[in-house]
Amino acid sequence: MYDSDAVYWFVFSCVFVRVMYFVVDQWLSRTRPVYNTLPIFRQMYIQKNMVKSFYLAILTIYASIKVILPIYQRGFWDTYTIHRLGALYGSNDFMGLVCVDQLPKTTRIHHIISTILVFTSLSLDFQESDIGQAMLVYTMASASAYIVNLHLAVRLLFERGELVRLRYTAAAIYMACCGCSWTWHLVWAFSRANFNIYHVLYFLLLGWIVRDDIILMQWLSK
Repeated sequence: MYDSDAVYWFVFSCVFVRVMYFVVDQWLSRTRPVYNTLPIFRQMYIQKNMVKSFYLAILTIYASIKVILPIYQRGFWDTYTIHRLGALYGSNDFMGLVCVDQLPKTTRIHHIISTILVFTSLSLDFQESDIGQAMLVYTMASASAYIVNLHLAVRLLFERGELVRLRYTAAAIYMACCGCSWTWHLVWAFSRANFNIYHVLYFLLLGWIVRDDIILMQWLSK
């Protein structure tokens, strides 16, 4: 059965994220003079990534306790909680699509696909669906690299070269998170004997997200 109630969480979160864009805008306007010199689409890009970074940090901590720990201890995949956390996660990408102009093409595709997967996941029972479980693994890995979004935001507020340490830290964490997720997916893929069309479709969509991850990883490590 489709978890339509989780859609309300998505809508509420979208409103909350947009309000937080405004809060960040007001704060940076007063505290970082360089922010006011940037074009609007750059300011929105900073707002998006700064809000997403802190949002993902909170979701990662909460999900680690309320979702990952029960899976590890009892093998219990809490579908109700996963649906709602997924809706909150997806709201950030959706609002980025709606509010931020001139996003890179690969980033836009990434956000579109992640939003589609979030709404698709609301029809899945995570205790039974291996595709749903794979989605959770990739989402947790992506969310755990929230420092990347922080770097993408603040790099535009400092002189080139001032944030080298943050950049390389973000790159190392991102590589580690993606590496763990990709390894898990490869082991899962080769251990399955009965792939069907839904598994193929999942990997085709995931390929676009992986492509964007690789591009961002290469940029961070330069």
